[in-house]
Amino acid sequence: MSENTIVTSYDESQVGDDTVRTIWDLFLRRFKRHKPAIVSLAILVVLAAICYSAPLYIEEDAVHRIDVKMMRKPPSVEHPLGTDDVGRDMLLRLIFGGIISLRIGVLAAAIGVILGVTIGTVAGYFGGFVDNLLMRIAEALLSIPQLFILIVLSRVLGTSVLIITTVIGVLSWMRISRLVRANVLSLRERDYVTAARAQGAPVQRILMRHIVPNTLAPIVVAGTLQVGRAIVLEASLSFLGMGVQPPTATWGSMLNRAQAYLTTAPWIAIAPGVAILVVVLCVNFLGDGLRDALDPQAYR
Repeated sequence: MSENTIVTSYDESQVGDDTVRTIWDLFLRRFKRHKPAIVSLAILVVLAAICYSAPLYIEEDAVHRIDVKMMRKPPSVEHPLGTDDVGRDMLLRLIFGGIISLRIGVLAAAIGVILGVTIGTVAGYFGGFVDNLLMRIAEALLSIPQLFILIVLSRVLGTSVLIITTVIGVLSWMRISRLVRANVLSLRERDYVTAARAQGAPVQRILMRHIVPNTLAPIVVAGTLQVGRAIVLEASLSFLGMGVQPPTATWGSMLNRAQAYLTTAPWIAIAPGVAILVVVLCVNFLGDGLRDALDPQAYR
């Protein structure tokens, strides 16, 4: 799926409430037709609800409780997903690890979207030297593997959840900024933007009222897909032992501990691996559904 093919074709400031409602109805109608996206959204909501409600009825001490007599026990009624190398319940660790992994994914994506929209809007609207400078920086960062940068920065700055989230977010703006810039280059020449400039409207007003709202469709899609990328980046970093450190559990750190037991206790790796796979697939299906529903060609 190419993010760069998503554009918008209407100016919300130029349409009435009835038209806006019609567009919203069309969006819902098209989104409901995308069955994989509907199922994915339902799965993501259920997973998030389970993870974030767990602290209400499960004590965190139970997640970290070590029981040497239960080391590497296969799935059973007492432990549905088995136990890990020190006897901790895999299901509890999967749920509490999901809290951190999902939080990192969503917050890092939000940071990337905010930076990407800001930088892309500035570059596209002002053009010239500013545009060239910002886009060359974006291209330079895109040419370097993100995981490599993450490894270096994690060694320098630390491996707390806040730092990992911030670093992933700061390294996620480049693609979004290029997507937003492409839309802004088109929008800034529209008649209503030219009229606003002719009337002496401040730049901030033009950007916030006429430019940014009309890039929301591609932003929503790109931001959704970025959640999956952020989760995979965190999992990759933690798998290498350079992400969030024990005793805090994430799906990536759980995979890191499972490396030594892939043949003797495969369930230790299967649970977090399947969780990452399911979430990333659901996020991508959801992004596909949003792209199709927000495609302006659908409104013609």
